[in-house]
Amino acid sequence: MKKHSNLFILLLILAVFGGIGLGAQERIVIGGRSSMMLADSVYLFPDAEKKIVAYARGDQGLGNFITAIDPNFKNSVWFDRNAGAEVYASFKPDLVILKSSMMSQLKAPLDALGIRQLYLTLETPEQYYEDIGVLGKVLGDERRGAEVVSWFASHEAKIVARTSKLGATQKPRVLVARISTSGEASWQVPPDSWIQTIMVERAGGQAVWKDANPGSGWATVTLEQIAAWNPDYVFIIDYRENSSKGAEAFRKDGRFASLKAVKSNAVFGFPQDFYSWDQPDTRWILGFTWLATRIHPELFADISVAQTTRDFFSFMYGLDESAFRTLILPKIQGDLGEQF
Repeated sequence: MKKHSNLFILLLILAVFGGIGLGAQERIVIGGRSSMMLADSVYLFPDAEKKIVAYARGDQGLGNFITAIDPNFKNSVWFDRNAGAEVYASFKPDLVILKSSMMSQLKAPLDALGIRQLYLTLETPEQYYEDIGVLGKVLGDERRGAEVVSWFASHEAKIVARTSKLGATQKPRVLVARISTSGEASWQVPPDSWIQTIMVERAGGQAVWKDANPGSGWATVTLEQIAAWNPDYVFIIDYRENSSKGAEAFRKDGRFASLKAVKSNAVFGFPQDFYSWDQPDTRWILGFTWLATRIHPELFADISVAQTTRDFFSFMYGLDESAFRTLILPKIQGDLGEQF
C-alpha cells in the first residue's frame, strides 16, 4: 500500500460518515487477521476500550495481552477472523477496524451493507506514526494520538541518531530468523520490506538476508545459505514458545559450529511477553531498542531495555509498577541481557 494511502482512507471515511462526529463510534468491531495487533493499537486510546463490542480471535500461542489488562474484554463477542460481512453486520457496528490487507476481501461487501470501516497498515515505523494519527482523528482523541506518536518517534530517533553515523565496516552482519518446527527444525527469513529488516538496519546492522527473499512472506533458507552468510549475530524468533530455546538449539546444532555468531556466543532469542517484540505490534519499539543494545552495546550503554519496557507499558497502557510485575513481568522471556 502506498505511503499516504491511509490519509486517503481517512478522507473516504469522513465522506461516508457525513455529519456524524468522529468521536461518535460507540460500537467498534476489530476484525480480520492480525486482530491482536489492531487491538493493541486501539487500546492506546483509553476511551476506546469501552466501545469494543466484538473481536476476531487472535492468539499466537503465548496468550492474549488485552484479556490480561482489561477484565471486561472477555465479555466482548469473539468471532472467527475469516468471518464474512454478514457476521460483522450482526454486531450492528458504528465502525469496523481492519488491517489494510483485508480491504480486497471485505471492503465491497461491508460497503454494500452500509458499514463504516477503517483500514490500518501498521507494518513499518512510519506507517505506525501515520496510522496512530489516523486512529486519534477517528476516535476523537487527536491529542493522545500525537502523544503516542511522539513517544515512539523520540525513542526511535535517539537510537538512529547514533547508528546513522556508523560506517559500513562498523555494522556487523546480522541474521534474524524464525524457527519453523514442522517436522525437523528449519529457519526462515523475512522479506526486505518487513519491519524485522528495517529494525536491523536502523539498529546499526547489516541484514545478511537482504535480497534473498523477494516474496511477501517468510522464506525458508538452507543451512548452506546460513553458513555462507556467516553472521556476526543471530537473533531467533519464536511466536509460540520461549525463543531462548530456539536460540539454544541453534547454538548446539553442530552444523552451525563454525559460524562467527556461534563461536562468539552471539546467538540470542528475541524477547517476548504475550507477543514477540520483532513484529509490527506496538512492541516493535521495544524490539528495536533491544536489538540496538545487543548489536552495539558500547553505543547504548546508557539505555536500559528493562526501564524502557516499564516506561512503555506505563505510558501506552497505564500499567503501574505493581501491574507490570503482576501482568507483564511473568510473561517476559527471551535473551534480554539484563535483569528486570
